[in-house]
Amino acid sequence: MAGAPGTRRLALIRPPHLSYAKVVSMSLVKRAVLLVSGERYLVLSITLCQTALVSRLLTPQEVGLSMLGVALVQVIDGLRDFGTTNYIIHEPATSRRSARTAFTVLLALSLVFAVALFASAGLWARLYGQPLLESYLRVLAASFLLVPFSGPLMALMRRDFQFAALMWVNVGTCLTYAVVLTGLALLGFGAMSFAWATVASAAATVALSLAGRPEPGVYRPCLQGWRTALAIGGFSSVTTLLNRAYDLLPIFLLGRFGGPDLVGLFGRAQVVSQLPDKMILGSLGAVILPMFAADRRDGRALAPTYLASIGNISVVLWPVALLLALIAQPVVLVLLGAQWLASVPIVQVLALASMLTFPAMLTYPVLLASGGLRDTLTASLIGLPPSAAIIAASASHGPLAVAATQFVTVPLQVGIALHFIRRRVPFSLADLAGALRISALVTVATALPPLAVIAISGRGFALTIPEGVVAGFGGAGAWLVAMLVLDHPVAGHVRETIRPVVVGLRARVVR
Repeated sequence: MAGAPGTRRLALIRPPHLSYAKVVSMSLVKRAVLLVSGERYLVLSITLCQTALVSRLLTPQEVGLSMLGVALVQVIDGLRDFGTTNYIIHEPATSRRSARTAFTVLLALSLVFAVALFASAGLWARLYGQPLLESYLRVLAASFLLVPFSGPLMALMRRDFQFAALMWVNVGTCLTYAVVLTGLALLGFGAMSFAWATVASAAATVALSLAGRPEPGVYRPCLQGWRTALAIGGFSSVTTLLNRAYDLLPIFLLGRFGGPDLVGLFGRAQVVSQLPDKMILGSLGAVILPMFAADRRDGRALAPTYLASIGNISVVLWPVALLLALIAQPVVLVLLGAQWLASVPIVQVLALASMLTFPAMLTYPVLLASGGLRDTLTASLIGLPPSAAIIAASASHGPLAVAATQFVTVPLQVGIALHFIRRRVPFSLADLAGALRISALVTVATALPPLAVIAISGRGFALTIPEGVVAGFGGAGAWLVAMLVLDHPVAGHVRETIRPVVVGLRARVVR
């Protein structure tokens, strides 16, 4: 018997093995990725402009002091959040009640940690021998009191795939931070510019969140379901605290033994080397947890989504990270200025090491969705102590030595994470290798043009800015050609992106 007209039309636009729910889910995810990617590129553009200006207005010591203060706050912030935003996304019950419970827990914890940070600011300043750090931390403590009023609303937007509204919140927040930071740096506020810009951006986030999701009702205190929130938040926050403290360990050690100037060099090198992560992984990060959560709620297998995500991440991350390592000097000259040239070797090492982190951002979402929340903490407890010991042993040798430790610590942690993931989401190492095969070929193709420019220049990696531009565009062109020739799934998205441009150009030619 012939199906209904709507059913026949649906069969024409989707493969027969996909359900209607899966098609709708894929459509939502694709739209979300496009929106978040647009947001990330806007935020990245603003951030790069701000970084270029501020790096020329402030000294490495001033930037290093600010990064030391932010590092201390970020560790505390991991406990303050207590996994409440992830609880809202994960909880299958009504989202309004979940948001109210999350707000109540988040507000109480924020008050406690704001008071603790304000009171302990002097101790931290004396420990690092930086008197200005006391005022810096006390200003940052004020931002803790604002976060509870935006966090639950933004989590609701993520849960419901309202990434258009979320885009404007994040872009507005970034723009506020950049304008305030640059303005105060021009006025001579020095390192304190970062602290006041953080408070201003937190206030902007609250206002924009309410504009994008006007639900002040979530601010009504509620403790219904608090046990679930604490169960998820407990493991989540401890895991987050451990990983965040580990990520910031080089800042703490270099600040303690080397001074703010070395912190500044290492920190700015991290900013540059993390550009691939911010351009690619940041776009997917906001979508991946809701995507895995939707698969879990609909009873779908997680392994295909996980392996597809691995392939999509690595085919962009690997080529961009390698390209960045090859043209690090002209990138540093453009973004930071000549006073930061000492950071070039650090950028190169960190960029190459970042290629090994391709599965990292998927670990928490896939384990949470597969019921392995405890495994995230176990994996951290196994992998982080030896990694921290390796970093601590290298700190006295300077920031380059600290960066080089990632070639040992990252593979160790990735291997442990994959062990736990494969227990929950079975797949073979051959499946993983298959997901990465095209990524490796595309990476090799991307490297050929910049390597040719380096060989012709005769100065090794010390490229000029024009040479860096040629190498960069050559690598980008080779990446695009390789993607299309090898027909990687991401190539389909590339075609859809450039098709309107091609059609428009043809129309103009015809006219």
